[in-house]
Amino acid sequence: MESVVGFLSNLSAFVFRAAVIVFVLVNGAALVAFVVTRSRRLVDAWTPKLVAFDALLLGAGLGLPLVTGLVKVGMRALGGGVTGVLSIFR
Repeated sequence: MESVVGFLSNLSAFVFRAAVIVFVLVNGAALVAFVVTRSRRLVDAWTPKLVAFDALLLGAGLGLPLVTGLVKVGMRALGGGVTGVLSIFR
């Protein structure tokens, strides 16, 4: 059980870090492109796509660590409860 909890901790940390890095890179590149070209048409065309991608990154970067945290809490609660119940029958 501890190996699964460790895996979930590592997974959530990796996904959060990756989402933050990709968020900064994508938005930085968009900002540079918008400032360099000064094209209102470019801004109008790419803003909805950029906002959708940012929402996806936000969902992954915050959602997966939240879900893995809840799973870890559930596993620890059930793990302790199961051993407690099973110890009665020993």
